[in-house]
Amino acid sequence: MECVVTGARGFVGRGLLPVLAAAGHVGIATGRTVPTDLPAGWRGSTRGECLALAPSPVPDAVVHLEVEQAVPTPSAADPDAADRVNVGGTRAWLDWATRHGVSCFVFVSSIQAAVPGSACGTEESPLATGPTYGGSKARAEGEVRAWAAAEEGRRAVILRPAAVYGPDPASNLLPFARRVIAGRRSLVGTGATPRSVVSRKNLTAAIAFALADPKAGCALYQVSDPQPTTVVDLATSIAALSQVPPPRSIPLPLARFAAPIGDLLACVTGREMPLSSARLAALQSASHFPSDRLVAAGFVHPQSTREGLAEMLAWMAREARSPPRKG
Repeated sequence: MECVVTGARGFVGRGLLPVLAAAGHVGIATGRTVPTDLPAGWRGSTRGECLALAPSPVPDAVVHLEVEQAVPTPSAADPDAADRVNVGGTRAWLDWATRHGVSCFVFVSSIQAAVPGSACGTEESPLATGPTYGGSKARAEGEVRAWAAAEEGRRAVILRPAAVYGPDPASNLLPFARRVIAGRRSLVGTGATPRSVVSRKNLTAAIAFALADPKAGCALYQVSDPQPTTVVDLATSIAALSQVPPPRSIPLPLARFAAPIGDLLACVTGREMPLSSARLAALQSASHFPSDRLVAAGFVHPQSTREGLAEMLAWMAREARSPPRKG
């Protein structure tokens, strides 16, 4: 299959291209700058160049990874930054697909596009709203649904991954793993808060699975690792795999007392503190988004959470032994 992969220089994109190439897919990898070190059969292009030119050959599918994640709250200078990239950018690629007769669009959204329920989030959970990252991804999903419905025979797949981790400096679990390995307090209370995560290997396999989905219309799948987990499960696995003492915890009452002090120190020093109100809220926020619908459609996870963590930790160990990069 001839594909265009947007955001190919990112964390997921760097892991995805070898997976697609191994499955026999070829195409164009785009980014804000030209992606390099591409597998055989893939050519690099900037985002602007690809959007401006008529492709030859015409792709069978677009895999849209391009994302703006660094806007947790809007600023006065750029109040619509998340929508500009996550909604406007998605719309630009959908328009490009329409102009060139591309009939398949795989959109990698985020679990934050849904508002989790009290126990478990599903594909039917209410959508996020407002000028937030999650709200922008929810609005981008709406653009994809409208595109799929506008013409018979179009097929779109929306994937909502949980926090993605893997062997890469952009891994979501890397700072947490470093705290556990260093013996710093990484848990609050018992750490029993549910926490959905997905290894990059599982997510890239899900994207390849979505490309092979023959059904017209728009399908939506949550993507997480096969086993449910908690914060303490993750910390305990990281400690065991790293052969370090069990993870340490801070009592919840003490954490609640210390978090505002961390906020104040962060304001005074301009440095991120180990404990803040935002971090405390994140550690206590339940995130359980099982991939049951994806599995029911025939997807088989290639990796367990323990295997994914072992891969990430092995990469961390290699990086620690590597000499510093010059320049």
